[in-house]
Amino acid sequence: MLATQPAFGRRVRALRLRAGMSQAALAGPELSASYVSLIESGKREPSPEVATALAERLGVTPESLQSEHTDVPEHGAEGKDTSNGSTGADERIGLMELLLRARREEEEGTSDMAAELLTSILDKDGRSSHRDVLWEVRWSLARIHESSGRVDESRLLLWRLLDDDYTRSSAERLERVARHLAEFSLSNGGLVDGLRFAHLAWTLAEPRQDTAAAVRAGTVLVNACAWSGHERWGREVADALVARLSDKIPWPQRSAAYRESARLCLLTDDYPQARTWFAKALEQIDPQKDINAWAEAEYYLAIAEVLVDQDLDDQAAERVSRARPVIEVLGHTSMLVHLAVLEGHLALRRGEYDRARLMADASVAAGSWPATHEVGVNQLWTARIYRALGDTATATGVYRRAAELCEQGGAAYFCAYAWRELAELLASGSGDG
Repeated sequence: MLATQPAFGRRVRALRLRAGMSQAALAGPELSASYVSLIESGKREPSPEVATALAERLGVTPESLQSEHTDVPEHGAEGKDTSNGSTGADERIGLMELLLRARREEEEGTSDMAAELLTSILDKDGRSSHRDVLWEVRWSLARIHESSGRVDESRLLLWRLLDDDYTRSSAERLERVARHLAEFSLSNGGLVDGLRFAHLAWTLAEPRQDTAAAVRAGTVLVNACAWSGHERWGREVADALVARLSDKIPWPQRSAAYRESARLCLLTDDYPQARTWFAKALEQIDPQKDINAWAEAEYYLAIAEVLVDQDLDDQAAERVSRARPVIEVLGHTSMLVHLAVLEGHLALRRGEYDRARLMADASVAAGSWPATHEVGVNQLWTARIYRALGDTATATGVYRRAAELCEQGGAAYFCAYAWRELAELLASGSGDG
């Protein structure tokens, strides 16, 4: 008797996931993981011999897989059929076991397996009465999709969580989703949505007694304000944010709060305060635990030092030389572009014009990344290098590109800067401003 699809495939998939097996493990030496995938999706109908082999590896009888009337055992202890007399508590325990297993898979670096396991929970138990557990399943799956580059899937899950009645029944859950949507939007070219959701998260978190939640939400709002040009609002939040910081807040959150507050000052020309807060951010970081944050703080502190006083150029250059190897190893496009722009301006200050052009060319050639508003602002600073070098033609093109990207990303404040400086450049008829 041939297996009946697609019910057969669904039963195989659910049993495999509950046994903690990958498709390759279930396939064994005789089959391939891709063939198991086709069986599970209902696109292939296995022979009786293959169905028997699968049943043996899953620890069930071939008849239990073949029968159209035999459902997959309800969640419970592995290898046991608890479908008869299963209580609500049994179902909840089973769901929690699967959720914890998925999180272990994620921690161990097998994110695809974790996503597959979480998806199977939603496929089979998406209408379960245990809404709190299912909420955590959707939340975990959204995070995994985002970290794995599946941006559209993550965005869809987050929007569904935002509209979920269970989410909206709790200020804590709503703040959590809004904050993550803000972070997601800011990282993926949605500055307007990022600002809106960051404001919502701050409004929900700031009045509560949970200082750590307020710090997390405030950090995201300061970031959004900095890029969107809401200088006064952002500074008010930054001051309130920094005032809340203490040793009771985990050091990664303290460092992030100082960095974002300092970056707002940097983008709004308050260079001395930017330097002070970037230095504070650097003090919080243990490079052994977060080398990425350390390199970023060194880089930004170098920018602040360059802008505060030309006498600090040598100190800034030394910071750059320490940060550059780390940034190159990490290979983050955004940080490499940031670094090239900074080194270009440092070279200008030293009269090293060939190197300044080299760094500007590297910035332009590096391409872009999802945070469109950041790309636009970096192009604005790159255009200033070409302008200082007297290259009016190149500066004009880069200014236009900067304005377009800033407008596209919602950074109207910097878009206006780009158009104004371009107009000044063209009116002057020369590249020296």
